[in-house]
Amino acid sequence: MRVRATGILLGLIWVFVAGCGVKSLPVARDTIVPKRIVTLEALSRDGHLLLTWTVPKENVDKTPLTNLENFQILRSEGILAGDECRECGGAPKPIHEMKVDSEMGGKKVSLIVEDQEPRKVYTYQVVSFNKKGYASAASNPVTVYWDYPPSPPGRVRADRGDKKVDLSWEPVLGATGYDLYRKGDEEDTFPLNPLNRTPLADTKYTDLAVANDKKYIYSVRTVKRVLKTDVEGKGSLGVPVTPMKLIPPDTPAGLVAISLKQGIELNWRRNQEPDFFGYYVYRRKVGEGKYKRLTESPSTRETYLDRDVELGQEYDYAVSAIDNSPRRNESPFSEEVRVKHQY
Repeated sequence: MRVRATGILLGLIWVFVAGCGVKSLPVARDTIVPKRIVTLEALSRDGHLLLTWTVPKENVDKTPLTNLENFQILRSEGILAGDECRECGGAPKPIHEMKVDSEMGGKKVSLIVEDQEPRKVYTYQVVSFNKKGYASAASNPVTVYWDYPPSPPGRVRADRGDKKVDLSWEPVLGATGYDLYRKGDEEDTFPLNPLNRTPLADTKYTDLAVANDKKYIYSVRTVKRVLKTDVEGKGSLGVPVTPMKLIPPDTPAGLVAISLKQGIELNWRRNQEPDFFGYYVYRRKVGEGKYKRLTESPSTRETYLDRDVELGQEYDYAVSAIDNSPRRNESPFSEEVRVKHQY
């Protein structure tokens, strides 16, 4: 058999270990032993079984646990026949020992079990040993109904939006749901738990918990319900996507132009979008094809005085609105106004 021991501190670290040569529970027991673990969980992740629990901090007499030495994993098994378990209820046997630092009290540790067989039922427990070799009571039992993990979905697609990502994928025959995982581009591995609290029944999902202009990578895993256990398969290939704001502000409205002695003054109504940044002002002489931008950078005011005008010349003006995104999304031009400089 093969299991992998892991400790969750700053991140999840996986280490391959062999599950042989484990010791039996000692007959004699000290009166001061580690407190019983009651947080054992069994999770199907990425085609494997992951056991997690919290390292005890106290002894049974509530004194600090300072001499924790290792954990022993116990397992019993049976055969899944339809909705029944045959040969279940047998005495648990030790399958693995896991060394632990006594300073890890209160932190989560985990163990990956890789010798699971299809159509089997497994019950796991964990026992803590102190440096004297004395054992705690066995933890809360967790039962797992196991089968072949399902295949990953195909054609996973991620479409970016403004602070959102729309995902979709092809359905998998026999799937009872899907788990969706997300990580940042700078992260090496996906997190332990998916974005969804329960398996997704649909083959699409909108992720609204993202920031614009940050690269994310998504993977979808198929889930198959085996009696009381959600068996999760391997993940799809990672799909990168960077959300970004692509929709510009509304077109400025109410543009008017007045010929003054100093030049031509423009005025318009202010935009109300929360991400509004400023305006660009454009001008062209009547008869010219293209507009020329007069403002080098976006102006935050709703007025503009064009001093560089010729007496008797007619001009067309237009204004656009700019948002505060890195791309400076620009609205369409306002309605143009035509004015003749008469002073």
